[in-house]
Amino acid sequence: MIISLHTPKAGGSSFKVLLQNHFGKSLLSDYADIPINKSFKERTKDVLKFNDNFNLLKRLEYKARRIKCIHGHFLPYKYQKLLNNKNIFFITWLREPSERLISHYYYWQRAYNENSAPLHKKVVEESWSLEKFCLSEEMENFYGKFLWKFPIEKFDFIGITEHFEDDVSFFTKNYLKGYKINNVPKKNTNPNNSGFYSDKISSELLSNIKSFHSKDYEMYEYAVEKRKDRIKSMSNILYR
Repeated sequence: MIISLHTPKAGGSSFKVLLQNHFGKSLLSDYADIPINKSFKERTKDVLKFNDNFNLLKRLEYKARRIKCIHGHFLPYKYQKLLNNKNIFFITWLREPSERLISHYYYWQRAYNENSAPLHKKVVEESWSLEKFCLSEEMENFYGKFLWKFPIEKFDFIGITEHFEDDVSFFTKNYLKGYKINNVPKKNTNPNNSGFYSDKISSELLSNIKSFHSKDYEMYEYAVEKRKDRIKSMSNILYR
């Protein structure tokens, strides 16, 4: 089984299409939690409750339903009882934090409607500026909010959004053996943007974002280094 955490605006919607094509009805879409739209107390209370109730009976239910992949917006601690199982893999994708953050802001502007989640509504209806959004308590160290009580080192695979096609190729070869991709899907991209968002803001704001989200940068840099190690290991195997 694959447990796939979709961190917003890091390629997760595109990746979901790939998973749907491969797993079909064996994919469980887990998006109901909307964790970032809840207070810290609310979202951690919810995940602890689920974790407490995630007993053998629940796991047998998943097996009976032939669930082979779970993908969505959730705190991965929710499924931590499945850790250290050789047949279960935890995966996610990370994007350069400033790029992810700015992309998130503009996505919420484009995607706003009457059914938007509470924080989404607040940002749009109160006309938050990009700077306010990027330096808000609600968005601070965004990755860290998802990885509550779940160290990044626990992931079996972390894709880097800036290398999406190459990392998708690696993932499918190693975790979806036998699955061939004709075209790598691309969903929820900004049709009005080209290049890097961070090139279009002031150096001062960019510096403030990097400082404010320093823990997210540590996670991202860890993931980038793990990717380098992975590529190096593959090269060593090829040229032995």
